[in-house]
Amino acid sequence: MKKVKDMDGTWKIAYPKRNIYIMRDHNWAFSAWEISRLNKKIKPKARLLHVDFHDDYFEPTEEITELKTEQDALNIGEKLDIFEFIRASQGTGTIKDVYMIGDYVRSPGEVFHSYTLNQFEHEHRMEFFSPENQSFILDLDLDFFNLHAYQSIENNYNSNPFRYSDEFIKKQLERFKQYDDEGCWDLITVSISPEHCGGDQTAQQILEIFLKSFELNDEEYIHW
Repeated sequence: MKKVKDMDGTWKIAYPKRNIYIMRDHNWAFSAWEISRLNKKIKPKARLLHVDFHDDYFEPTEEITELKTEQDALNIGEKLDIFEFIRASQGTGTIKDVYMIGDYVRSPGEVFHSYTLNQFEHEHRMEFFSPENQSFILDLDLDFFNLHAYQSIENNYNSNPFRYSDEFIKKQLERFKQYDDEGCWDLITVSISPEHCGGDQTAQQILEIFLKSFELNDEEYIHW
């Protein structure tokens, strides 16, 4: 696998046996979700848990036409901005319900919001996993584990990392991995977002913790 510092904006891989997609930039989550729907890995109108420093819940400026092929999904995903992909997939009918975990000052009114993982587990977890006819997607942005942008984001973009400890990150990831072990997730998408992690070095450190926590270091992957 490339080092984060060597990844460009189109870098993305998938672990086919695990149905896990990892991408440098978050707009490609749209493509991963749409491809998974087209290949019947997930059902339409899936339920999403978006775990991110940012809510990424903006209406896309790009017109979303009917998607019939994987290439269609890739073409649209490439044109989306990094904060438009959720609403774009709601527009196609791939995503229906949206739950979020993140410390947002003003969370989107249309979503079920938790500030922390603990709050989600105490207030929304049972409800989130209750439907029997929906697919469940975990969408994780690694900048969730960095605090650099809580104050004055314009001065901290791609610099000044202030991330959680390795131990804290591992404990949080262990809980998401537990849901995976229990077969809860039909699809997992992970964005590295190095600029919002505080730079390439910090993003690399968090990525390595994720790969180890999800036991992916020896797993075969493909570029897509």
